Amino acid sequence: MVWIMRGLVGVALALGLVILIVVLIGNVGSRDDGTESTALTVGTRTVTVAGHYETLSQESVADGVKVIVEGHEIMVTADQLSVDGNAQVLEPEENVTVFVARDGTVQVNVAPAK
Repeated sequence: MVWIMRGLVGVALALGLVILIVVLIGNVGSRDDGTESTALTVGTRTVTVAGHYETLSQESVADGVKVIVEGHEIMVTADQLSVDGNAQVLEPEENVTVFVARDGTVQVNVAPAK
């Protein structure tokens, strides 16, 4: 009878270990770091706003879009990008990515469409 009891304890330990491994694998990568992402289209251009932000507003303008995120004004038109009043000419087929850091700073990247 002792060998039956040892067998049942061994099976219970193995089952507990399998359940623990499944739970750990299921939770890998599921940590929410509070990032959000919004994608907008201006003509053939994609404007993506991502990162850690709480306030985001968007407004359509004559030939583009104006986005205000965490107090920063980003305006994208058919051929121009303006971030807080600093303008930059955009080439056709370039996409714009705006990343908002935890401290509220904004980083803007312009890359050709793939």
